[in-house]
Order: sequence, then structure tokens, then C-alpha cells
Amino acid sequence: MRHTTNTTGPEDRRKRRFLLPILLGLVAFGAVLASAASLGGINNSDLGADADVVASCDTDGVDVDFTTSYDAVSGEYVVDSVDVSGIAAACNGQDISVTVSDGTGAALSSGSAVVGGASQSVALAPSASAESVEGIAIVIAG
Repeated sequence: MRHTTNTTGPEDRRKRRFLLPILLGLVAFGAVLASAASLGGINNSDLGADADVVASCDTDGVDVDFTTSYDAVSGEYVVDSVDVSGIAAACNGQDISVTVSDGTGAALSSGSAVVGGASQSVALAPSASAESVEGIAIVIAG
């Protein structure tokens, strides 16, 4: 007669308690991965992103100047508007948008107008602290 001994001691139970959550986690991860793989990717009718060169109405760039004023309430100079000059005649009638940003790239203020000539002033709302302005983005589109 053969005699077998059950060697399921406290150490074996601890191993099972440790391995069972890992095994369940791997099964769950596999199920999520399998369902994500079945989504089919991006095709022309789905939302996606891409970059391409876009023809511009102004190929040689523009110049900027800031109009500032003293804000007595805050005790600092603020940027009220941005004057964009050197705009090509091909841009007349198109929308111009200006955003000023701080050193981290966070937008401080923005404004827009319609290009009416070689120079265009764009009022910012709200006015931005002149000391904080470190970047500018200008888009002319129509």
C-alpha cells in the first residue's frame, strides 16, 4: 500500500497567495490587449493626426511689436495688443490669430482680427503681464 503525505504547509499557501494575483493580472492584461488589437487601427474615415506642409499667403515671415500700458491696479506693464507688420498682400481678408505665452509655453492671452493690409493690430484679451510674455504664435488663415 502506498502512502502519500500532503505537504501543503504554510510556505506553499503563501506562494499560492502570491502567484494567484499575478496570474489573474496576466490574464486580465491579455484580455485587454486582445480587445485593443481588434479595434482595427485608423483609416481614412476615423479621427487621426498627421503633419503636412501647407502653402502660406506670406512666405517671408512677419514682424511683431507689442503695445504696452501701465496697469496701476497690478503695478506692472501689460501687453494690450500685438502689431504685426510685413504681411504680404495675398493675406488681405484672411483671419489672423495671435497668442502670447509664458516661458513654459502656457497661453497668457490671445486675440484675432481680419488682415486689412501690410500691418495689422491685434487686441489681446485679457491683457498679459509684459514681464511674463516670452513667446508668441501667429496664424494667418483664410
